[in-house]
Amino acid sequence: MNGPELLRDRPAQRTLLERFVRERPAALLLDSVSPAVMDVFSGKQLPLDWAGIEAVAEARNRDSGAPYLALLRDDGRQVILADVGVAFEPLTAGTGPLPGLPQLVCFRDFAATAGRIEHLLVDHPGEPMTRDHLDLFLFLVAVVDGARAVGFDVGPEERRLARILGEIEARSA
Repeated sequence: MNGPELLRDRPAQRTLLERFVRERPAALLLDSVSPAVMDVFSGKQLPLDWAGIEAVAEARNRDSGAPYLALLRDDGRQVILADVGVAFEPLTAGTGPLPGLPQLVCFRDFAATAGRIEHLLVDHPGEPMTRDHLDLFLFLVAVVDGARAVGFDVGPEERRLARILGEIEARSA
């Protein structure tokens, strides 16, 4: 079985992207003037550098059957547009290998994991730090690094990471 068709024709890429985003207003919005795709959950815009996009492909998730759109960039990275918003590969250059790291993440993953670790740190002050706490933090770093690598502004997430790290360090002292 062949994989999804890779569209390399720029007008066809834009048409497909516009249709795909238009069909998912709860997850994605398109600013065709900038141009940029907005991840509705996070409110973050991802600039679209059409010159750096080699191909666009529409496919279905093999587990859920949900459609997604892959933007394949000339730097080897990919950005996935889906019902969850914008997804991207987490980067582990700054963390090293992480157990159970998914191939793709999104800002929902960041929010859920940050909320979990903040709950552990704030609502359970007497509990000692564990490897699980550190793995959660490293996961957040990998998500932020992946988001930055595809072009998102991650300043707010970096500040949140700094606050979490401060809590972890205070707990570990």
